[in-house]
Amino acid sequence: MEVTLVMLHAIHVGTSKTRQMSAMKPAGGIRTSKQALHYLMMVKEELGPEWLDNHWFRFGASSLANDILMQLQKEADGHYQSGDYFSID
Repeated sequence: MEVTLVMLHAIHVGTSKTRQMSAMKPAGGIRTSKQALHYLMMVKEELGPEWLDNHWFRFGASSLANDILMQLQKEADGHYQSGDYFSID
């Protein structure tokens, strides 16, 4: 998260100078929906809500997708599913 925060700050400074938005996709380590929320809050606080768009900030982690599916299933029936019910890749 620390590296992402530094990169977001650099994007903020660059955007202030050039008036051009730059996209960012943090690599690795984002495996849970809770972690994803932390990253989204950093983006909103550092760059603003207009950056919370898949054109400017996105995740690339299939394990995150699996966690989100598990969270949705828990919301639907009140129970967590085993990770065995979801794709590993």
